[in-house]
Amino acid sequence: MPVKDPMHVDEITPEWIDYALKQGGYLKNASVKSIEKKIIGEGKGLLSSVVQVKIEYDTLQKDAPTSVVVKIEPEEGEFKEFGDELNAFQREIRFYKEVAANLSIRLPKIYYTVDNPPAYSMVMEDLSSYIPGDQIAGMHEKQVLTTVEEIARIHARYWENRALEELTWMPYMNNISDSYVNNWQSFVENFGYCLNDESKELCAKLALSIDWKKDEIMRRPKTIVHSDLREDNLLFPPPGEDKSILILDWQITVKSIGTFDVARLLGGSELAQERKGHELQVLRRWYDTLLEEGVKDYTWDDAVYDFRLGMLSYLCYPVHFHTAIIGADGRAKQLAETIFTRSFASAVEIDAGSVLPV
Repeated sequence: MPVKDPMHVDEITPEWIDYALKQGGYLKNASVKSIEKKIIGEGKGLLSSVVQVKIEYDTLQKDAPTSVVVKIEPEEGEFKEFGDELNAFQREIRFYKEVAANLSIRLPKIYYTVDNPPAYSMVMEDLSSYIPGDQIAGMHEKQVLTTVEEIARIHARYWENRALEELTWMPYMNNISDSYVNNWQSFVENFGYCLNDESKELCAKLALSIDWKKDEIMRRPKTIVHSDLREDNLLFPPPGEDKSILILDWQITVKSIGTFDVARLLGGSELAQERKGHELQVLRRWYDTLLEEGVKDYTWDDAVYDFRLGMLSYLCYPVHFHTAIIGADGRAKQLAETIFTRSFASAVEIDAGSVLPV
């Protein structure tokens, strides 16, 4: 008889881990005797809680995982409501089931998933041997260049083709910009200290062209877009190991312009002193990788235009989410301030406002 699917971290039991691994076909000759849970990445994930689960078995099974990672919905809060609104867990589960096998990049193994409303969770490979990214610390340019190469391979695989059209469950946008006009003034009042005068002027102009931005993005070439490509969602290989950067957290992936991922990574995660003056070098690495992977009829001028358009779209995210940060402290506040400061400064540096019609 199936055990109860957990809805909270404290409901992850040895019985459920045993059931999950057996249902997934990864446990045959042994049973889970006990588990030890540890929350990881606290203050990083916005739409989920992540728990490392170390496992003790009643007997030896050579290929049985000694630990797994369970990703589960947070218990409450504005981010949980947002995740439910976007079907974030269902979207990520379908990504791993229907997309991951078609990609050449390294992704975590998925042992078991729960898509049984209102219970959502994923039992995943434990990749704690990798080094987790820290968005507050920031990324060096070499790391950014390597990451955009990885994401470009995904973009190329699904660039304007039938495989993309068949992903009918994946939306074209997350409707983040719908709240921009109403939230902009509150954002400035609460976090205006993160922006310089040029940033404020740019974003006031953007408020006059939100509908245009949405329509313009729908006109541009589309592919699978991660949408939350930032350092906290990356794992880096240990020093000296020839392994790829791992891109995690595919909960808000959409069918949109690939340059959004480049804009979000560079604008939100790269250290300002390394980013400034080199933004188009990062874009060029992404663009060259696209061409190497077979994308045609997409010019460098197209890429620069879409990069600026993607950066404008990315600026809607801080404005939308800032209400959940008001009054926050600790890492949540520090992370928000870091993202806000980097993102708006980066938008000015690449002259993102030059594509606006007004």
